[in-house]
Amino acid sequence: MIAPEIPKNEEERIEDLISLNLSDSEKKEQLDGIVSILSKSIRVPIAYISSIETDKQNIHASCGLNFNSSDRSSSFCGHTILQNELLVIEDTHKDERFFDNPMVVNEPKIRFYAGYPLSTQIGKNIGSLCISDTVPRKLAEDELSIFKMIGKLLNDMIRLNKMASLQKEIHESKKKLEVLNGELYESNRFHTELFGQYMSPSLLEKVLQNKKETQLGGEERDVTVLISDLRGFSPLSEQYNAQTIVQILNIYFEEMIDVIHKHDGYINEILGDGILVVFGAIKNVDNSALKAVECAREMQRGLKKVNGKLKIKGLPALEMGVGINSGNLVVGNIGSKRRMKYGVVGENINIAARIESLTVPGQVLISETLYKLIADKVKPIGNIRTKMKGFKEPIMIYDVSEDIEK
Repeated sequence: MIAPEIPKNEEERIEDLISLNLSDSEKKEQLDGIVSILSKSIRVPIAYISSIETDKQNIHASCGLNFNSSDRSSSFCGHTILQNELLVIEDTHKDERFFDNPMVVNEPKIRFYAGYPLSTQIGKNIGSLCISDTVPRKLAEDELSIFKMIGKLLNDMIRLNKMASLQKEIHESKKKLEVLNGELYESNRFHTELFGQYMSPSLLEKVLQNKKETQLGGEERDVTVLISDLRGFSPLSEQYNAQTIVQILNIYFEEMIDVIHKHDGYINEILGDGILVVFGAIKNVDNSALKAVECAREMQRGLKKVNGKLKIKGLPALEMGVGINSGNLVVGNIGSKRRMKYGVVGENINIAARIESLTVPGQVLISETLYKLIADKVKPIGNIRTKMKGFKEPIMIYDVSEDIEK
């Protein structure tokens, strides 16, 4: 067995890993869903997400493994983080690095391994997305494509979490934002190709008419952020095979994206079964707060149509919660001249996410800041003052759900 080398940027890499807090309970539910889908999609008995600390490997989500950590020196992941591309070992018995590895000689007796390096937006590899089998094998072209797509999706999720920890610094220093412009993550093609365009035709036309919209740079702007998420989707993904899950998501996203585009919403991210939508970011939208609420209500009504289609196909019904907040964000093109993404960063995204986490199925909750903008146009069902994780002062939350039977 050959132990993996220690990266030259080890100290900075460990600092970045600690700041991500991958063991957070909220993150674990998302990671469990990704591992389950990956295992069923590629038909492997073992799939897991791991990170490499100073002396050990931590397993944050897995199927087919019965341990939560192991020695770094004997980990496959320790080798994966040394490169920036996929590591594939078709037969561990024929590789001098692994033929006498404890995980090869003993349970789970790994004969095949593939690892996708996971990194932060500034390029530090902190772990890997892994699949294994107890027999030698090769990845078919479609399996390799699925593995890479899910790896990119997971990388985007990790980088978004890391970005959240940098929000305060970014808000206080425009100069730091300029440095990060060249380091932030690439646009995720998986979202575009599988779930459609990110913006409505009307917004796209405005961008094409103004060449400045395609230049690197950011600015502060008052916008409205909508975050939706399906309830209980991870357990659902464990009950059905990957093809069925994809079929359910396609029906769901087809309806939701049409509704969002209708209300001039910009889809900034699609993470698993969740959607991050921004109103008034690319171009000013008249009364973006009201449009976001109207969009959320129509999304809930649209979910009824989705469930009708799913019922015809003998598939389970879905439930969704929506949280909305208005406020100041840094928006702009992030990346490089060759590869860029229109992104949004700021504390108000976190507030929208926290509000969404408080919803029950069928509910639309908004912040007090947003409610003040539309108080003369929308009558709430009720309100409550609550303390949210990560914020010192409690905030008022308003329920603006409507009867989706209308």
